[in-house]
Amino acid sequence: MAPHYFIDAYNVIHKSSLLRPAARLDLERARDMLLDLVQCFCMTGDYDVTVVFDGREEEQTRQTAPLSGRARGMHLVYSPHHTSADTVIERLIYQAANRMNCIVVSNDRSLRDQCRGMGALTMEADSFLASVRQVQQGAREVLNKRQTATALLLEDQLSPGNISALAALRDQLARKEEPGKPRSAPKKK
Repeated sequence: MAPHYFIDAYNVIHKSSLLRPAARLDLERARDMLLDLVQCFCMTGDYDVTVVFDGREEEQTRQTAPLSGRARGMHLVYSPHHTSADTVIERLIYQAANRMNCIVVSNDRSLRDQCRGMGALTMEADSFLASVRQVQQGAREVLNKRQTATALLLEDQLSPGNISALAALRDQLARKEEPGKPRSAPKKK
């Protein structure tokens, strides 16, 4: 069974070396970057990922249409008003059927300790993002190998016009008779 990641979203944004600089300039951009990374992670691997944001009134009433169409296995959760993302993650881990299959991503030591105490695995923000990069790199390598293998065939490198011209030449050569035999008139099409 594939692991299920639970991401403490704002903690990851503010603690990761990749997203922290973006968050200082534009928090919304950093959120989008995190969601894009998670989406790629879900698409390139067989992972379930639940991204938990601290809920605020403006986020709960926010239009969620842009969030539709995310990758299979990707879930977004906003904590209820006056409840932290940490509390939501702790509850999700407590309710999980197979806690050993759960990985909590956060740099919050108390959250990690609590979830480890329930049997979940934990990882810090930069470790998770390094895992995402590894999965993406592996997917790129597979795609490059497929493209290289396909490009080795001469037919795949020729345009349709060139393929037609070569086929006509092949047919013309096949119609030629052996030397010493009388030639027949070309067939009309």
